[in-house]
Amino acid sequence: MTIEEYRHSLARHPAASALLITDEAGRVLLVRPTYKDDGWEFPGGAVDDGETPWEGAVREIKEELGIAPLASPALLCADWMRPHDDEPGGFRLVFDGGVMTQRELEAIQLPPEELSEWKLVDPTDADAFLPSVRVRRLHACVSARRTGRTAYLEDGHPLS
Repeated sequence: MTIEEYRHSLARHPAASALLITDEAGRVLLVRPTYKDDGWEFPGGAVDDGETPWEGAVREIKEELGIAPLASPALLCADWMRPHDDEPGGFRLVFDGGVMTQRELEAIQLPPEELSEWKLVDPTDADAFLPSVRVRRLHACVSARRTGRTAYLEDGHPLS
């Protein structure tokens, strides 16, 4: 096998990056995509070819919310998702997007073709808005922010 054949044989896994953004009361900012039926999301999206996960998160936040995130990245959670059904799997990375003031929240501008609304949600009420895998990811992120220890999950579950 040549080095080129070896490189082409390696698995390719997509990645998505998001930010955990909260308000001063600790409520989490969620967005509602117009192109999905499974509820709300953290602001963020797919990492494009040639981008780092942080660069992807910054780009997505600018596109989705019309704001610039914190200048220095802090990874809260890495969640490895296995492929299933029509989902390709790969990494879901969540960075700390910081705490936004009311004035900063009022500056959010959603792209109507992509997002229909945003909402602040208490983490204890997240199961009313997010699928269970994202609820577990949210709680891992909140814990990581509190402890300063990055969470690693597989399919939304912490390893014990």
